Amino acid sequence: MESILRKSSWFLILIFCTATLLWAQNDSLLQFNEKRLYLNEVAMIILGSWALANMLVNGFLLRQKANASTAHFYKMNIFWNIVNLGLAIPGFRNAIITQPESLGLINTLSAFYDMSQMLLLNVGLDVAYIVGGFLLLEMAKRGTKKQEMLKGYGKALLLQGGFLLVFDLVLVMILQTKTSSLHHLIHDAGFLKLVF
Repeated sequence: MESILRKSSWFLILIFCTATLLWAQNDSLLQFNEKRLYLNEVAMIILGSWALANMLVNGFLLRQKANASTAHFYKMNIFWNIVNLGLAIPGFRNAIITQPESLGLINTLSAFYDMSQMLLLNVGLDVAYIVGGFLLLEMAKRGTKKQEMLKGYGKALLLQGGFLLVFDLVLVMILQTKTSSLHHLIHDAGFLKLVF
């Protein structure tokens, strides 16, 4: 499972680096929104693919003979990725149905700010998932009746939280590269003159 995570992390980084290069120059408002929506599409495809792959692989592995801890690991990965898929599908749908030419500067600023804030919140949650995974593993060492379940769930939280942390941090970094382009759009529109 660790090799799958490592390979998928490299794939994720490669996809996001490509998206960053596509978003590297200063843009008009239309180009900015086209690239922002494309980034959202790619991100939701990656999240949805991760979810589907996890559900299929863990579902298959769950049917094989496994100890109780490993079975709980597989089950938690499946449950976790049902939620991921439930987030990826509407996110992808929203990205493909939004018409970039219909977005004005205010809508663009609002969407960019909302996405930045959501990603920062997600990074905090991802860290909490990882900490929760370590806590469950620590609780499993105490020999409770639910030791195997805690161990399996703890490992699953570490895996899923780790993936989401990398995923969200890469998106945050990509968005940060676009703030100067957004500032150019604001300046070109004379928006600051209207405000002050």
